[in-house]
Parts: sequence; C-alpha cells; structure tokens
Amino acid sequence: MIKDLKNSFLSTTFWGLILIVFLMTIFNLHHEMVNFLYIWNLIGISVLMGIVFGIAYPYLWNYSTLKVTSKITISTLLNFCCSVSSIYLLSLKVFEFIKPYLLVILVITLIGHIIGFYFFSKYENKKIAASLNSSLEQ
Repeated sequence: MIKDLKNSFLSTTFWGLILIVFLMTIFNLHHEMVNFLYIWNLIGISVLMGIVFGIAYPYLWNYSTLKVTSKITISTLLNFCCSVSSIYLLSLKVFEFIKPYLLVILVITLIGHIIGFYFFSKYENKKIAASLNSSLEQ
C-alpha cells in the first residue's frame, strides 16, 4: 500500500507540474517572462496535487474503512483546500476575484463528490459482481 501511494504521489506530482507548465505556456498570451522564484509556486501546486490526488484520494477510496459520508466530506475538504491554495499560489489577482464565491465553490465541489461517489460505487459494484460471477462459474 505504501509503495503504491508513493508511486501514485510521485507520478501525480510530476504530471501535475508538466500540466501546469504546459497550460501556462499555452495561455501566456502576453509573452510575459516568469520570475524564477515563481517556479517554486508551481512546484508547490504540483506537490498539493500529488498529496490530494496521489495519496489522499487513493487511500480514501481504495484502502480506508471510513463511512461514505466521512469519505465524501474529507475528499471534498481536501479538494477545496487544494484548489484554493493552488489558485492562491498561481495568482493573487485570481484569488481575490474568486474570494466572494468560495462558499459556492465549496458547495459545487461537495455536489461533484456526491455525484462522483454515486458513479464510483456503481462501477465498483459492477466490478465486484463480475468477479463473483466469474468465481462462481469456475
């Protein structure tokens, strides 16, 4: 489990950094030069993505034995905190722009996690049913 989470963290962090640099390159419409210290902000965003999507989500949904409401609450709060922190690290102007809408963003994130859990549990149930059916046939 620890090895899987470590590999998931490292790959998510790496691909997160690549994605952020790629998107910044594409949307650099004013051809602005990026300050070298800003690279640390990008690395920080990548580490946040690695922690949330590479460690916390796989642990919550694959290994933990918490109740569903706890899983949804924890994953929603982690996702929200990661998103807000990433936006803060990316741009203070954007953060100030979305500040009044943080509660709406939190509610939308919660609704998204509830819907995501519905489809995830449906997928898991189908997978378990197929596994049980195949073991019964043998």
